[in-house]
Amino acid sequence: MKSMKRYVVLAGLMALMVPAMSSAQLRGLGRVVGTVTDDGGAPLRGVNVRATRSGGTGVIEETTDEKGSWVVNGMARGDWHITFQIPGYVPVAAKVNLEAELSRVPPVAIVLKKVSR
Repeated sequence: MKSMKRYVVLAGLMALMVPAMSSAQLRGLGRVVGTVTDDGGAPLRGVNVRATRSGGTGVIEETTDEKGSWVVNGMARGDWHITFQIPGYVPVAAKVNLEAELSRVPPVAIVLKKVSR
């Protein structure tokens, strides 16, 4: 009976680890940084920055700060599509390629234009 309890506990712990291991495989050590401004050059706070790994195998979301700055950490190598959205502005998309696990790319400067009415 005692060994059966150990087996159940061990099986339960392993089941909890599987989602964590899958998530870790999607995440890496890559990082992309940048800024978002309006077409007048003013920084935009609260822009949703959504990075999606090619093939839809990973998504990371961040938000710009008061200076319009953003950072997406934990990116695995590969192609990533990054979208920038905030109500009242036309969304913009960018593509980056992280060639290695520790990749850093030059800062990405995004300019959003107001939706014309």
